[in-house]
Amino acid sequence: MWAQILITASLVLSAMSASLPVLGSPGLRRSIASGTFGASLRIVENSGVCETTPGVHTVSGYIDVNNNENFIAKASTAPLVLWFNGVLYIDQPIGAGFSHGTENADSSQSAASKIWVMLQTFFETYPQYEGRELIFATESYGGHYGPEFITYFDAQNKQIRLGNLKGEVITVSALMLNNGWIDPAAHYASYPRFAANPPGYSPIVSPSVTTAATSDLQKSGGCLDQLAACNAVGGSDSVCSNAYHFCTDNIYNTCIGNRDVYDIRSTTPDPLPPSGYINYLQQPNIQAAIGAEVTYVECNTPVFYQFVAEGDFTRTLLPQLGALANSKLKILLWFGDADYICNWVGGLALTREMEWYGKPRFNTAHFKDVRISGAGHVGEVINVDNFSFLRVFQAGHEVPFYQPVASLEFLKQVIAKQQIHSV
Repeated sequence: MWAQILITASLVLSAMSASLPVLGSPGLRRSIASGTFGASLRIVENSGVCETTPGVHTVSGYIDVNNNENFIAKASTAPLVLWFNGVLYIDQPIGAGFSHGTENADSSQSAASKIWVMLQTFFETYPQYEGRELIFATESYGGHYGPEFITYFDAQNKQIRLGNLKGEVITVSALMLNNGWIDPAAHYASYPRFAANPPGYSPIVSPSVTTAATSDLQKSGGCLDQLAACNAVGGSDSVCSNAYHFCTDNIYNTCIGNRDVYDIRSTTPDPLPPSGYINYLQQPNIQAAIGAEVTYVECNTPVFYQFVAEGDFTRTLLPQLGALANSKLKILLWFGDADYICNWVGGLALTREMEWYGKPRFNTAHFKDVRISGAGHVGEVINVDNFSFLRVFQAGHEVPFYQPVASLEFLKQVIAKQQIHSV
């Protein structure tokens, strides 16, 4: 069984084009085996699809991690930005995007080891990137992937330095979480409050709906009790899975009404961001050009429910995130304020609960306005040393789509290890 991870790499950092490229002539195809990790790469260079900027070298294709697990990814340079959803794009877990194989990644923890091998194989193949700092940028369920993966990388780094493991130390210099799903208790608790009074927007549902949801949230044996049992020592997968279904059916689903979960300004389904890229990526000539072996799938429902069944969805990653903040890793939590599913009210609540050295200062700090040239008054931020919490105005779940100018500026500030500020 082999895991094929499709990678795409543009070997210089470039701005994202708003237009879709026209297919050019086919690129060079190569297969490269890893002698250290038992993985291999099957790549296409300069496909004419991933990047059209002159002078930019691109690579796309598969990293075969192990038996029947094949990931597809996309890449760029200095510093290396790992974007899960630089730049090095990775379609994961198995079954999402162009990745394919045995769909046995059923938790953030099991996915972490595969991504570590993928990165080790990437660095072994492209040694010019070894030792380069890596910025881990992710969104949505990346609120689990980010803390879990970096914690795993740090543990592997320790074993490498002790001489117990062969590999390249992966130095993560920053974590960017965009509307991340981090702490289920905080997220579910936020839905009735956010639906009743989403700051800056009109109420989503009637008071009777949010009152009933609040009761199901707080009652004995309700959502919060079930989540506590899930996250207690020895909390079983079935307990966690049952918590997901109860909380989702009685809290999440009821409080959204007819609004879109990714942007409450729209009824469901929201036409934005546009989904034309899906049809583009499903064209046979485009798939052939980049080396894709399966049809592109934006979301894989069976894989999602594997994560639910294993209890991953309802387990908190807040302790891991707190430990990373305590290590003074550069961290940006940023939230589009029109998002419901991972709304900023829940994000702020979990941040106030997070245990780290900066907690007292964060909880007594006030938001400061953020204004970006060319974008205007885009949000408000709380900065404590290397940690920033940013509310982005007039943005849904995928913040860069709604606020592209500001988002690029925030990325630049994170790369420069600066606090989020107006420019």
